[in-house]
Amino acid sequence: MPVRDLTAQDFVTYKTMSSGAFGGSYDPSSAAAPQDFSPGETALGIDASGLPGGLDGVLAAGARIRHDQITLGGGLVGCGGIAGLVVHPAHRGDGLFRTLLTAVIARCDAESLPVSMLYPSHPAIYRRYGYQVVARGQSLIVPLVELQRIPAVPDRRLVPVTAATMPRLRELYHRLSAGDNAMLRREPPLFAEGLPGAGWSALLLQDEFGTNHGYLSWTRHGQDPRGVGLDVHELMGRTRSDRLALLRSLGSWSTVTELVRLRVRTEDPVLDVLPGAGTRPSPEPVPLVMMRVIDTAATLRARRAPEQLSGRIRLVVEDGTVPAGTCRAAGTFLVSADSGTIAAEPESARVPEVLGTVRLDIHAASLLLMGGRSLADARRLDLTAAADPAAETFLDALLAGPRPSVMDAF
Repeated sequence: MPVRDLTAQDFVTYKTMSSGAFGGSYDPSSAAAPQDFSPGETALGIDASGLPGGLDGVLAAGARIRHDQITLGGGLVGCGGIAGLVVHPAHRGDGLFRTLLTAVIARCDAESLPVSMLYPSHPAIYRRYGYQVVARGQSLIVPLVELQRIPAVPDRRLVPVTAATMPRLRELYHRLSAGDNAMLRREPPLFAEGLPGAGWSALLLQDEFGTNHGYLSWTRHGQDPRGVGLDVHELMGRTRSDRLALLRSLGSWSTVTELVRLRVRTEDPVLDVLPGAGTRPSPEPVPLVMMRVIDTAATLRARRAPEQLSGRIRLVVEDGTVPAGTCRAAGTFLVSADSGTIAAEPESARVPEVLGTVRLDIHAASLLLMGGRSLADARRLDLTAAADPAAETFLDALLAGPRPSVMDAF
């Protein structure tokens, strides 16, 4: 059952199959309906004609790989975002999922995407192929009455985001998320350059000289049964005072709704400035984010090391979830840090002196290399994370940082 690249001629067939699997509708006759894959994607599929009972012109399975960049340890790394992986109902149970996902992982490696990300509805089936849960979407229900008590912040003003000022918001997003792990860069062609639409609105927070210090974005909707009438997508500011100024602005919505749903990062600085005790987790299902290391050395080299950290370890990554040679996650690597730079190369015959050895399975590697977790955390999850003491201390310091946060879905 060979896997091949899908083309524009396959799009309608794939999109119809995908819509049938995930819900929604797709009318190819509509003038607004897309007719081709995004230029920022690679689409793969399996023809049904080569399978028992398969028909010509029918896809048995298909998937899309997004070519994104995400923040990682102060740097950027290419990420293969897996979207719309679907098997036709007539061919489920025939092993196509494994064939297609293995091909997807191999293509991520071939296209220099050192990590892969997906949003699973059933995490267990992806875990079999090396993916590990690294983040969970988080939203809070915030009573607006509590935000009204925040005093005004001097020397700050709010201006609406328009098509002309949207590039300034995007630049500010890049600046304020640069220190996070796993945040998407939101660049064309996968993200439109203009306003998002669909009711999306935003404000920029500026000083008297027009310098941007933060922003707030939201969508207004009718109040749901819980009294929530506003979904706040992001609230990001440079300083604590900037975040307070944005929360105070959010409190002005209290004349039309009592509660807002505020989406936050895993270790969001806004959590430290929310006033009152009425804030509570949103009761909706929590979306999961799974990631997988595709190329261990390239993932490490994309990061920045703490300036004061210096040393070298041997890192062994074991991956029995896909056939050998599918990607470059497994192997023995020499990992070193010096003056903020990380070097990572496959171990050669000549072995220099090292602090010790760390041994990880693919799930521990996928968890730890995304940042913000320690080897002790991996062991609490019953993942393989064995290390000599000095090597463990070094790797924990190398990968320290906020836990991954993902604010986009695909």
